[in-house]
Amino acid sequence: MKKIYIIDDDRDIVESISIVLNANGFEVSAQYNDENVIENVSQYNPDLIILDVMFPENSSAGFNIARDLKRNNKLTNIPIIMLSAVNERGIYMGLFTDKDIDESWLPVSKFLDKPVQPKELILQVKSMLNLPDE
Repeated sequence: MKKIYIIDDDRDIVESISIVLNANGFEVSAQYNDENVIENVSQYNPDLIILDVMFPENSSAGFNIARDLKRNNKLTNIPIIMLSAVNERGIYMGLFTDKDIDESWLPVSKFLDKPVQPKELILQVKSMLNLPDE
């Protein structure tokens, strides 16, 4: 069973995503803040990470987390799906898309807007994990 780690401060989002992922055969764990991420991810050892951008303490914490994860030799190969409402909230100039993915600035595998449809989420998760789409 593939393991997915969610990092998002919105408990409702985490719960709904977890339900969808569990129903599709994934094991899920989550944290609701941007504290001790490297240690927590290392301990859980996920196959994929779903990461939010904005946290109450820091509106760009997700960008920093993604960079920290990619700089860690043990965690660098874990795919990251950045799932955020950053575009909807309009706090940054322009809109973020997959075109903004960059090894140093935005080192994620995929960028998805919240809210994401369950089918689209599962499709992207399976794609990142090289699993067949049934």
